Amino acid sequence: MILYEHEGKGLLRTAGIAIPRSQLITSNEEKIVLSYPVVLKAQVLSSKRANVGGILKIENESALKVSLDKMFELSILGEPVRQVLVEEFIESDQAQYLSLTYDIAIRKPVLIWSEDGGSGIEDRVVKKEVLDASSPSVPLDLPFPSALIQSLMNLFFSEDCLLLEINPLVYGHGSDGVKHWYALDAKINLDDNAIARHKQWSFPPRAVAGHLPTAREIAAKQIDQGDHRGTAGSAYLDLDGDIAILASGGGASLTAMDALIKAGGQPANYTEYSGNPPREKVERLTEIVLSKPNLHGLWIVGAVANFTDIYETLMGIVEGLRRVQIKLGRKFDFPIVIRRGGPRDEEAFAALRKIKVFDLKVFGPEISISQSAKLVAQLALAYKNKSTSV
Repeated sequence: MILYEHEGKGLLRTAGIAIPRSQLITSNEEKIVLSYPVVLKAQVLSSKRANVGGILKIENESALKVSLDKMFELSILGEPVRQVLVEEFIESDQAQYLSLTYDIAIRKPVLIWSEDGGSGIEDRVVKKEVLDASSPSVPLDLPFPSALIQSLMNLFFSEDCLLLEINPLVYGHGSDGVKHWYALDAKINLDDNAIARHKQWSFPPRAVAGHLPTAREIAAKQIDQGDHRGTAGSAYLDLDGDIAILASGGGASLTAMDALIKAGGQPANYTEYSGNPPREKVERLTEIVLSKPNLHGLWIVGAVANFTDIYETLMGIVEGLRRVQIKLGRKFDFPIVIRRGGPRDEEAFAALRKIKVFDLKVFGPEISISQSAKLVAQLALAYKNKSTSV
């Protein structure tokens, strides 16, 4: 999880690292309570903000509104600017660079620094020190106080960071007139797999390419959090179509999406379940998928599984169908096409063929994914035409 600058600075502050006084605003109508000069910083997840007007120094109030108007109209690498961090300006002589990250080549954490930080750090010479993750100690002969490095190392390991970068790090003074080591920027990436250890993490959903996650996308991703028994919902996207999708993971799910679109069907979502998830996780994912309005079909599709218990997962889908039908007070009489195969599939198919409350079309590997795509597209269209003609 990549943090926005203001979120990263919040973690730095808890670790005892000085950051500028600041104010986070979401519109150009909010009153700024800081003294001038200030720095406006667009809060987006991408870097290189300064190159496109995402970081501006403002000398007085008359220049503020014009600059904020322009900044809130920006889209930086596809992400609209929805928040701006207004910070006090810190007087300093030199910008430095400091980061902690993992070197995937040696599979160890490393401390990286340079006395020539700021923009363009990628093209400058940096120094590295490999750390021992089991008993990290502060390297000698660094141009920074050992207490500062120790605080950053403690934060890096305790918060399960993949990256903790401060650029620039400066020794300067703000409105209090006292010199500190200030983190003027913060780029922090947290390990999503560690979320079960960090109940205190309460960061809002990230925007991806300018897209803020929907309520269903957020709920689907929460299914796997803290439960590593297979996956169900970690990959979920809302789409504009009318055919709900529950696909097995891997390349088969992408092949299935292509086949459905080629057959003229319009997917309402993209999601996967795989790795033999328990019944209750598949139930929850089914409820989320089917909570979308105006559905005209459901396609449960996948290749022949090696390990996934077909009986347990398909029974979980049926239970999810029953529960969400009651919860929403909506009858699911649209066509449901199933194409699966794998362990306990015959047992699953026999149980499904006894169910009469849903319009189930059950198939194993005797038909291809493409054939089942054509079938669900045709049945969903017929159901839609029948519904609109009534």
